[in-house]
Amino acid sequence: MGVLKILKIIGVVAVLIAVGVGYFLGQDDADHAKAGDCLKNNGTQISPDLQVVECGGATAEYKVVQVHQDTLDTAKCENVSDIGYQEQSSGGRRSSGKKFVLCIDKIKK
Repeated sequence: MGVLKILKIIGVVAVLIAVGVGYFLGQDDADHAKAGDCLKNNGTQISPDLQVVECGGATAEYKVVQVHQDTLDTAKCENVSDIGYQEQSSGGRRSSGKKFVLCIDKIKK
């Protein structure tokens, strides 16, 4: 009986650690970006995977000019920024389940 109880406790602790790690890894996704943040694209131009990075770092490719929540209308970025990036996440392990538009400028190096 004692061994089974210890295994259950270890299982619960392992699940809590996995949830915590997943939460912190998701904190640098595009859905957490704010105006002034810098981004890098871990994906492709067709299927981007934007991640918040340090602006002074060599990996920074874009800078967020504006964020528009609860919309997918990239026209809000016209005459504001170089690119209008929209995303709608369904909720899950690494997404918050929301829709938003990021108005971003390409960082000239």
